[in-house]
Amino acid sequence: MKIQIDNFGPIRRFECDLDKDLHLILGTNNIGKSYAITVVYLLLKSFMEAGEEFDPFEDMKYVMGAGMDNELFDHMVEQMGEENPDIKKAAVDRTFALLKKGFLKQFQRHFDGTYGSIDAVGNRFSGEEPIIRLLFHEFDIDIGTDRNAFKLTQMNIRMDLESIYKGIVGKFEQISGDLLAARFAKLGHGMEEHGEFTMKYSIAARMFYGHILSEVLKRIHAILYLPASRSGLYPTLSTFGQIFAELAKSRSFLKGGIELPGIAVPVSDYFLELSQIDPNKKREQDDPIQRIAKDIENDILNGKVEFDTKTRKLFYTPDDAGGLRLDMDATSSMVSEVSPIVSFLRHVVSKPARLSKEAQEAGITPKHLLFIEEPEAHLHPENQVRLMAAFAALANAGVKVMITTHSDFLFNKLNNLILEKSIDTAAVSAMLFKQTDEGGEAVPLAMDDLGIEDENFIDATERLYDEKVDLIDRMNRDGDDGDAE
Repeated sequence: MKIQIDNFGPIRRFECDLDKDLHLILGTNNIGKSYAITVVYLLLKSFMEAGEEFDPFEDMKYVMGAGMDNELFDHMVEQMGEENPDIKKAAVDRTFALLKKGFLKQFQRHFDGTYGSIDAVGNRFSGEEPIIRLLFHEFDIDIGTDRNAFKLTQMNIRMDLESIYKGIVGKFEQISGDLLAARFAKLGHGMEEHGEFTMKYSIAARMFYGHILSEVLKRIHAILYLPASRSGLYPTLSTFGQIFAELAKSRSFLKGGIELPGIAVPVSDYFLELSQIDPNKKREQDDPIQRIAKDIENDILNGKVEFDTKTRKLFYTPDDAGGLRLDMDATSSMVSEVSPIVSFLRHVVSKPARLSKEAQEAGITPKHLLFIEEPEAHLHPENQVRLMAAFAALANAGVKVMITTHSDFLFNKLNNLILEKSIDTAAVSAMLFKQTDEGGEAVPLAMDDLGIEDENFIDATERLYDEKVDLIDRMNRDGDDGDAE
């Protein structure tokens, strides 16, 4: 699955391949890196929420329910038209309606909560409207804009819908044929008329919509966003801790959607996730994710991170400090930057996905996806290197990681990990945003077994080196002139 974003804020074009496990996104400031991963996050969040609401038999329940009128059927027949309708066109029309009601409605809500208006994110350079393309193996979905709202503009399908339709209809007839016939008779429809085909195809289209959702959900189990400036955000937002401590007493209330007003959705989600952590009490010592969290504590933090279930806040206990326990706002900026990563790994990411029996039998293993902005912030270069090793270990342990960074230490450590074959290049994506006349364009960096081509840091490094050589030459010349006098 790939996501392509065009003409969004400072972005001319960005594309990411979600089948990759470790994403490194590079580029200068204010070129579109945060915009890119925010949109990806909002899209995936919307798909997941649509998946939670999805009921494959909603149309059938609608028919079977008492008091049903003929509106649904008449609408479908009007859409399909001919006696032998075009299966593909009918599928696209019906699936468009389902995508709009489910996925797109959620995305629009999260977009509004983050950016406020489409006018605010049009291409700053060309003035063009945003376009988003969702690229799958068997189909593509295009999303454009209409005034101040997103709309589905096109769906390209490369799969055999006739076969899908026949297969679903076969199963459908086995479980509901007689019931459906009786229901249509009650409504005054003959099964030889348009009713039977219409209803069966409606179910088939809903199943195709479910297939679209599953193409996302079988890859991504859950998403977590760690924004930039975590050390500054947490002390500010932690003032809500007591509020959520009280709300946590009512689990059913917390299952509803909660957002902090006036705060971008990813940032709101970040703090809500931290505040609503359900501590993982069944920690397996041989769990690779638990080991990685422990390694970060030992090698970078030199202390332990705890989540207090009463205050709903994080605390840090330094090693060899006689039991001293510090609130995050009393720790160093390095500790408050890295501690949320440890907490998420230990209590959220380490919990396995709850899969249906069918998914387990099919061998589906969806993964967590961590979005982390500028993980190098407030870290000494030695700790940046250690953190990059932890990210690579996470990718190898089945956790997807998407990073935006300005750190050549992260970049060079990843190259060394590739060189020593600690991570496969097939699992890695490295994108560099380059400035063009129409905005920032993300281009893939060349990669092989020796690492990733450096088109980002090398120029600045060479300029600094040349500047140093020039200054030394000038100093030597000035010294020679002084000696001559």
